[in-house]
Amino acid sequence: MRITKLSHVIEVLGVKQAHIVKQIKERGHSFSKASLSRVTTQADWPKTCDKAAIEAAITDILQDAGANPEQLSELFTWYEPKPQNPEVDYEEPEPEMLTVAAKQFFKMRRDPFENEINSESDVFLVESHRVILEDMLSAASAGSMIALYGECGSGKTIIRRCFIHQIQQDHPDVILIQPARLDRRKITAESISTAICRALQIKHRPSAEERDAAIEDALIESSNNGHLHLMVIDEAHDLNADVIKLLKRIWELTHGFRRVMGIVLIGQSELRKKLSGQNVREFTWRCNQIQMQPLGVHVPAYLRHKFARVGLDADAIFTDDAISALRGKCHARVRQGIALDDTDLDRSYPLSINTWTAKVMNLAAQIGENKITEKLVHKV
Repeated sequence: MRITKLSHVIEVLGVKQAHIVKQIKERGHSFSKASLSRVTTQADWPKTCDKAAIEAAITDILQDAGANPEQLSELFTWYEPKPQNPEVDYEEPEPEMLTVAAKQFFKMRRDPFENEINSESDVFLVESHRVILEDMLSAASAGSMIALYGECGSGKTIIRRCFIHQIQQDHPDVILIQPARLDRRKITAESISTAICRALQIKHRPSAEERDAAIEDALIESSNNGHLHLMVIDEAHDLNADVIKLLKRIWELTHGFRRVMGIVLIGQSELRKKLSGQNVREFTWRCNQIQMQPLGVHVPAYLRHKFARVGLDADAIFTDDAISALRGKCHARVRQGIALDDTDLDRSYPLSINTWTAKVMNLAAQIGENKITEKLVHKV
């Protein structure tokens, strides 16, 4: 929004326009509240006033109110506010696992938060997770592109493992292609070609041109045989722009009207920033971007599920208000800046809930408290 710099400085300093008008009159000049309002909102000066004298008076008044030289510079011009980075009032908890003493105190056979996914029944899914899994499957069947991004610990890896398990169990027609480089920053066109050749059992070709032609032929032949192809790349926030553009060219391969390969990228929130760059816009315009959502109202069900998987009743350990307090530990306050209301940010991702739960259970074991209450949660 375009405003005058005078209006901005008055707002920052918290000076009342009535006070400014009064001070102007005390300096021997005639200037009304309506005139000052037009100047601050429209930069429209009355034709009959001594503009230079009024400007000097207003500058002195604002300087006395604490304005610095930068604020007073070009005070009577139009002003474009610089976008402010919102300030997030939240600090991620330091990672902490359940101690041996805590596990013994609460009679736990194993830690519900460490290496806890051993089967499909161990996975806690809410509706937003199921929608993501359906979208990933449709990427294979429709040959579309998806970018799944989220904070560290939001559950992306579990979703990926669950998806691959479903593909292997229920969709033998889908051929998964996953580049094997552990360092995603080192994934190149060669790495992607090698991954496709490995998945489709294409024999080595001496030249890159022959290999690319063999890949295209193999994809079309495999498609004719009823197979779907899906490339899945985890930690995709480390991919460089050239590789992202290459993926878009691979995605454009078609057999008739049908695309022969879908693409799923999974990465941290930096992936969203990378896809917002102009140099990858052709990929971004065709890619469905999905954000991992926090557990939110599902935190109680999540904790009950995790404890049930190790043979414990969460309600026997936590009071209802304690579970609400654990969720509250994951709420942040975002300060947007001047003249903007603060907003709430929900950080109740699985890793954060796991960490806060471990912290309070360790504390409870230390003081010998069998039942965890809201008051105890607030102590960690």
